[in-house]
Amino acid sequence: MLALSCSVACFAPTVSVAQDTQSVFAIPAQKLTSALTAFSRQTGLHVAFDGKVADTLRSAPLYGKMDNFKALHKLVGKNSFKIDASNPNFITLRTHAAKKTEEAETQSEDNLTVQGHRHELRTKRNFAGVVDSITYDDLSNLGGATSVAQLLSQLPGVTGIRDGDEPRYISVRGVSSDLNQTTLDGITLASISDGGSIRRRVNLQNIPGEMTGEDSIYKTFTAEQDGGAIGAVIEMNSRSAFDHKGLYKYINAYGIYGTEKGSVGVNRIPGMSPHMGQGAKAVFSDRFGKDKEFGIITSFRYQKRTRNTTKMWQEKLGQDYAYNYFKANGQPVKGDDPNPARGWNGMTAAGYVNSGSYSNDLNNLGGATRLEWHPKNSGLEASIMGYAYQRWENSFMEHNEYLLDNSPGVMNQTPTTGREYVYRARSTARKDNWKMNTNGVLGNLNWHDNISTLKLRAGYTWEDYFNHEPYITARSYPSEKGDGAVLADYYINKDYFSTITHFNDMNKLLQSGYKFQYVQQEYDRDHEGVTNVRLDYTRNLNPNSHGFGFASGFEWRSLNATNSSDQIWYKPGGDATSSMFIPNMNNPPGPFFDMTHFPWDKQVLDAAKSRKYTQLAYFRYQEQLFDGYVSLHYKWRHSHIIAGVRSDSVSYNAFIPEVVKEDPTGNINKINRGYIHPLPSLTFTHNFPSNFVLHAAYSQSIGRQQPTEIAQAESLDCGQNSTTDIQECTLSKGNPNLRPRQAQNFDASIDKYFNHGRGMFSVAYFNKIIKHDIYRDRHLGIYENKPTYFSTPENAKSSTLMGVEVSFVDHSIKGPWKQSFDINASGTWMRGRMTYALPTGGFATLHGLIEQPSYIFNGGVTWHIPQIRGALKATFSYSAKYIETIHPGDPLQNEGYGSQPSLDIGAWHDITDDIRFKYEVYNLAGSHTRMVYGPKLNRFDAKESYGRSIYFEVVYN
Repeated sequence: MLALSCSVACFAPTVSVAQDTQSVFAIPAQKLTSALTAFSRQTGLHVAFDGKVADTLRSAPLYGKMDNFKALHKLVGKNSFKIDASNPNFITLRTHAAKKTEEAETQSEDNLTVQGHRHELRTKRNFAGVVDSITYDDLSNLGGATSVAQLLSQLPGVTGIRDGDEPRYISVRGVSSDLNQTTLDGITLASISDGGSIRRRVNLQNIPGEMTGEDSIYKTFTAEQDGGAIGAVIEMNSRSAFDHKGLYKYINAYGIYGTEKGSVGVNRIPGMSPHMGQGAKAVFSDRFGKDKEFGIITSFRYQKRTRNTTKMWQEKLGQDYAYNYFKANGQPVKGDDPNPARGWNGMTAAGYVNSGSYSNDLNNLGGATRLEWHPKNSGLEASIMGYAYQRWENSFMEHNEYLLDNSPGVMNQTPTTGREYVYRARSTARKDNWKMNTNGVLGNLNWHDNISTLKLRAGYTWEDYFNHEPYITARSYPSEKGDGAVLADYYINKDYFSTITHFNDMNKLLQSGYKFQYVQQEYDRDHEGVTNVRLDYTRNLNPNSHGFGFASGFEWRSLNATNSSDQIWYKPGGDATSSMFIPNMNNPPGPFFDMTHFPWDKQVLDAAKSRKYTQLAYFRYQEQLFDGYVSLHYKWRHSHIIAGVRSDSVSYNAFIPEVVKEDPTGNINKINRGYIHPLPSLTFTHNFPSNFVLHAAYSQSIGRQQPTEIAQAESLDCGQNSTTDIQECTLSKGNPNLRPRQAQNFDASIDKYFNHGRGMFSVAYFNKIIKHDIYRDRHLGIYENKPTYFSTPENAKSSTLMGVEVSFVDHSIKGPWKQSFDINASGTWMRGRMTYALPTGGFATLHGLIEQPSYIFNGGVTWHIPQIRGALKATFSYSAKYIETIHPGDPLQNEGYGSQPSLDIGAWHDITDDIRFKYEVYNLAGSHTRMVYGPKLNRFDAKESYGRSIYFEVVYN
C-alpha cells in the first residue's frame, strides 16, 4: 500500500538512522495525498499517513536528485506531520496532535480498511476510460476457496456464469464470456473450458484469489490493450513481495459442511463424504538483500469437498406425453386434449417424470511463487513467476425417467397427486473423472526514469484436460396386467414439476426386463498452450505528467490446441438387471447401476463405431497473432485525450478429419485462413469541479472465432429420442469460412467522488454495434432421406447491445459507538438484439444476445464492529434470465438459464492480534438454478438444487 490512511502513535523522529539513499524526483505542487503517493512510487518507500489530513494540504514542489528523507521533509514542509523513520522501509507520518488513545487505535483500524478500498477507486479515477477493480484481501474476503471468478462477480455489470454452486466464468455487460480477453500480468492465458471444449473463455474458477492482488475489468478499450475483446479486458495482477515491508505470513485452515445429501452412501459410491469437506491456503512473503532489493512471495491452496445436487426436468410443452388428462371417472380424455368439452375433470396428471441425483467430489491443489528484483535507484524491476494448479472431480450421476400410461386410467386423483401405470422406465448412470491442470511461467523486465518506461513481458501458459466417462443406459416396459403391473404415485408441485413418491412394488420394477440401450466409455484428452511476448514503450505518461505523450508496442502470440477422445462403444440389447440394485433413497426413485463393479469385460465391443467416433472427435488448431499499436496522449490540467490505432493480424490453421459419406477416411485436411483489421480508438476524460469526472470513449474491437467453431469434423449422430423412442439424427460440423465479429463500442460515464475519495457514484451508458455476430444454427431438414437436424456455426446479419449501468460505493460510513459500514451496490439494464437468417429464407430477430440478461444487480455491505474486533459482511447478486442456445428454425426450443439470485453472508472476529475466526454461509436463501426455454424463456425445463455451504475458518496472520 502506497498510502495508508491511519492515525498512528507518536514516536520521536529518527531520520538520522535511515540509509543515505538518493532518488531523482519530479513532483509538482499538488494535493499532499497524491504527492506522497508519487514520492512512494519514485523511491520504493512505503509511507503511512492520515489521508483525511493530507487531503486538506498542499505539497511543496520537488525536482532533481536528492536524499530521500531530505526530499520528504521538503515535500511535507511545515505541515501538520512528524516523520517517523525508525523503519527505513516503512515511514510513518503522524499529526502533531495525535495521541495514542483507544479512540485513535480504533480509527486506525477503520482507516486502514478504507485506504485499501481507495486503491481500487484510484484505479478507476486515474484510467481515462471505464474500469472497475477489486482487491483480494486475505482477512476480510468471503470464501474459504475464493476464486477470481467469485471476486469479479461482485463488480458492476458482471454476471457469474455458474458451475454448480460457484461461478466459473463471467459475462460483462451482457456480452458472452467467450468475448473477454483475460491476462495475468499482461500475458494471455490458455483456456480449456466446459467438458474439454476448447474455447476462449478463461476458467477463472481455477485462478485462486490469493495469487492475485488487484483484479480489474476494463470496459472501454485503448490501443494499448488487446483488440480481441468485446465484453471486457480482464487484467489480473499477481501479488508482490514489495506490498509488504518484510516477512508476511498468512495461513487459513477451514472446514466445510454441505447441507444437500445426494446418493453418497446409498449407491455404493466409495470414498466420498455425504456432507463434509476441508481446505487450507497460505501466503508467505519476504524481502532480502543488502537494500531489501529482492523479494519472494509464494501462495498455496488445498481443498476437498462434496457437492451434492438434485435435479428435476419438466418435459417441454407441445409434447403429448408431458402430462395426462382424465375424466371424472378416471378414464383418459379422448385425444389427450385438456378440454372440458371432452369431459376433462380439470386436473393435470403426470405423464413424464424425470429426475436425477449428482454426487461430486471436488478437489483443488496447487500454488504459485514469484521472485522479484528491484535494485535501488536503477529504474529497473524484474520478476519471474510460476504457478501450477490442479482441479479434479469424481462425479456420479443417477438419472431415472418414467412415462406413465394414461390408457388404463388414473386412481385416487387429486389436483396434485394420483396413481398411474408405468409404461416405460429408463435408468442412466454416468461417472466422470475430470482433471484439469492450469500452469504458467511468466517473466517481466521493466525499466523507467522520470519520463519513459520500457516493459518486456513474456510467458507460456498451458492447460491440460482429462476425463474418463463411463455411460450406461437401460430401459424396460413393465407389464400392465395383473400382479406384474407397476403402479406409481406421483406429485406435481406448483411449478408443474412431477415427481414419483412411491411404487407399489420396487422389486417388480427391477425385474421388469431392463435391457441395455447405450453402453460406452470415453477417454478425453485436450491440451492448449499459449506463448506470448509483449514489448511496450511509453513516454511522458506518468500520472502527474502533462502535455504530449505516447505509447507504442508490439505483441506476438501463438496458440496451439489439440482435442482428442478415445470412444469405446459396446453393442446394446443385453440384459441389464444383474448390474442394477434398489438404493435406499427417494430422489431419483428407482433402480440404480452399480458402477463400481460393472462388468465391462463382459460387454461386446462395437469396433467400427468406436473407431469412427474416435476419429471424428480429433482436431488441432493453431493460431498466430502479430499486433502493433501507437497511442497518442495529450493531458491538460483537467483533461486527457487518447487517440490510437492497433493493427490486429491473425492467421490460423485447422486440422480436421476428412469425412466421406458420414465415415472418416483416416486423412486429415488442413485449412488456412487469416485476417487483418485496423482497430482505432478515441478516449476523452475531463475532471469537473466538485469531483465530477466525465469519461467518453469510442473503439473498435474483434470477437475471435472459437477453435471448435472452425475445426470440427462433419459428424452424423443418429439415435432414438430418450422420451419418444423416435429416431432422430443430427448433422454437426464446423465452419472454416466463419468471420470474426467486428464491434464498434460507444461508452460514456459520469463519476462523482465524495467523502475524500472514499465514496463514488457513477452512471454509465454503453452501446455496441456488432457485425458478423456468431450463433449456432440448428434447423430441421432432410439428409439422405432422413429427417435430420443441421447444426453449424454461422455469422448473423447484425447485433446490437445497449445499456445503462449505475453504481455506488462508500467505504467510510460512520455509525454510532465507533462502528462503520462499507457499502457497494450496482444495477445494470441492458437490451440486445440479433438479426439472423432463417433456413427457409428471410430474417428473424432475437431480442437478446447469448449470456445477456436484461438486469443485473450486485452489492455488498460490511458492518465493522470494533467492540468484537470483527465485522459482518453480506453479498448479494441477481441476474435475470438469459439465453444460452438459440434454434432459428424453432424458437420454442431456445434454451437458457432462469433468474439467479444469490445471497452469501459471513462474519469474523479477532481472537488475538494474530488469530481470526471466520464464519460463512453460501446460498443462504437456498436459491435454485433453473433452466428455461421458449421464445421468451418463460417455460421451465429443469431445476437444480445445491443446498447451502457452511464454512468455518481459522486464520493466522
